[in-house]
Amino acid sequence: MPHPPDSPAGEEHRPWYRLRLFHLPPLLIALCAALLLGMAGGADCQSPVPWAFTFLRLVPVWLRWSLGALVLLAALPVAWRWPRAWSARGASRGWPGGRVGQALALAVSLCLFWWLRERTWHGDALYKLALLRAVPLVENPYVWKEPLDSLLEYGMTAAVAPWGGGPEVAIALLSVAAGGVYLASCWAVTGWLARGWDRGRLLVALLASGSTLLWFGHVENYSWSTALAFATVALALGHLDGRLPLWPVGLVAGAAVSFHPQAAFILPGLALLLRRERWPHQVTTLALTGAIFPLLTCFLLLALGVPWPMVTGGGFAGDPQLFWTPAQALAPDQLADAVQNLWLVVPLWPLWFAAILAGLGRPPRWREQSFALLAGVGLGLLVYFFAFQNDLPRWRDWDLFAIVGPPLALWGGYAWLRLEARAPSPGAVASLRRSLNVALLFAAAYTACWIGVNHTYTLVQPDPNARAHLLPYRLLDLTELMPQARVTPDTPICDEAEGCERVALTTFVMPQNGDARPTLFAHAPAAVVFPLSLPDEPTFLWLSPALDPQAWDWGGDGVTFVVKVRRGGTEETLWQRHVSPQVASDRAWLQALVPLDAYRGQAVELVLVTDPGPAGDSSADRAGWGMPWLMRGTVYTPASVACPDVPGS
Repeated sequence: MPHPPDSPAGEEHRPWYRLRLFHLPPLLIALCAALLLGMAGGADCQSPVPWAFTFLRLVPVWLRWSLGALVLLAALPVAWRWPRAWSARGASRGWPGGRVGQALALAVSLCLFWWLRERTWHGDALYKLALLRAVPLVENPYVWKEPLDSLLEYGMTAAVAPWGGGPEVAIALLSVAAGGVYLASCWAVTGWLARGWDRGRLLVALLASGSTLLWFGHVENYSWSTALAFATVALALGHLDGRLPLWPVGLVAGAAVSFHPQAAFILPGLALLLRRERWPHQVTTLALTGAIFPLLTCFLLLALGVPWPMVTGGGFAGDPQLFWTPAQALAPDQLADAVQNLWLVVPLWPLWFAAILAGLGRPPRWREQSFALLAGVGLGLLVYFFAFQNDLPRWRDWDLFAIVGPPLALWGGYAWLRLEARAPSPGAVASLRRSLNVALLFAAAYTACWIGVNHTYTLVQPDPNARAHLLPYRLLDLTELMPQARVTPDTPICDEAEGCERVALTTFVMPQNGDARPTLFAHAPAAVVFPLSLPDEPTFLWLSPALDPQAWDWGGDGVTFVVKVRRGGTEETLWQRHVSPQVASDRAWLQALVPLDAYRGQAVELVLVTDPGPAGDSSADRAGWGMPWLMRGTVYTPASVACPDVPGS
């Protein structure tokens, strides 16, 4: 591939502040990127933002704007002169240390993957860990959804158990190992498609993606299928270039599908490897080698006693519907959610699609085998991305679609480099080159923030329906502290011998759905004071305040629930809400999520208050705090939230 100069003739000596027309596209891209980073995708802290950018609100403001300023500076003509010259010199010398240097770089990367591994678990991770801890392989209902992955996870869990490691450690180790395969594939394929500075930019495009989190100890079942699917694409490109035989392509493709069937969507693209004079032999080679891992996996599972999966019309292994209907897939809300998911796993998708569409308008490009292969793989994965149905919302289960990120980035990045090489003028070359440089810097900053947030924070999405799976995050059930708690006033609410306690442990059951939760009953007026020693980490209260269903029709003006904290002689109100039985929506469990980050590492008094309503009528003020849990982590619900409380912001 030719390597045009980074600037037109004479530009090297032109003052940086004197701009030409071809400077405008990179400047506009840089401005948009800087605003997205600095403002975390929204106009202000109160406005909702797309969930693909909400995590940026957990990044300190000064850091976000610093990254935005760096992106803006990168758009200036002078910014890339030294890196471009350095890259040209480095390309002539090759990788420092040769293969030893490459191996050392890979080892350092694996250490970084482990050291910066995620502390936030996404999607079904909590449920997966619960299954690995309590359910044997033969009884796991989801084995056939990720057969080879399940085998390795159970095997690795047993292997790390003698050293005190749990299934989360086992899966994290598998994730890091998959990252090593991905890095090796990236290094090989970028060397086959580009040279020097262009190779470096293509490598950044493959790493600057939300999908990269899969290698940082990601506790889910998509790391290996994603890594091997991309390795299959890399091997296929190597075969087209005459560097590799065909059989490794089929072998690795079969392994990828064995880890998770989602990888099957790359297989149609492999048909573009076939040649008219040799296609029977090629098909046989791909079929035989591709069947090795699936057959071995099935044999092992059946030998271990795992029953065959349940297959129904349109469903598989318990899922009644695998794909959206066209009407469902094209619904506006569904498309908007999918586009946000795409932005997370392919931050530069608008640029890649523009380059790909520009390439489609140039017929000679279709005769380029590499571009055609990438197009076939990319289109197959896009069908999966938009058509596959999942029960969880995409903001929770985004990683189910992370497999799309690397091949699409490779396709788009390669298309952009070819666009640069065929640009009609030096000015167009410079504009395209600088635009990509700026965009890659934005994607790298976006990805670094994504990885940093998931490493720094334990992000928790409280869901009462999944509270059993959220037990690993629970530090304390406040009801366990009742022997040390103080109640004010401590007088009974009636004169009967039993059942007149102002504060007591009980259970409320919502009659409309049977939802029963352990409850700290507190008839208003009441204040329950708990002594708390908070750990030196982010924590929050997860409370379910509610009115006693048996008193809904007794009249009265409701109850005001208040959460306070006392320390050093001062008292602060953290949360407050008035609840009335006359309001239909108040006849249910409510939810209070109260961050305690400001008190981390301190001894405080937590005060749960139930007060009579505005009229002071307490005759029917039977109320309680359901499921009063102290949780570790940071509350995170990306769908339309305001800025959280971020220390240091």
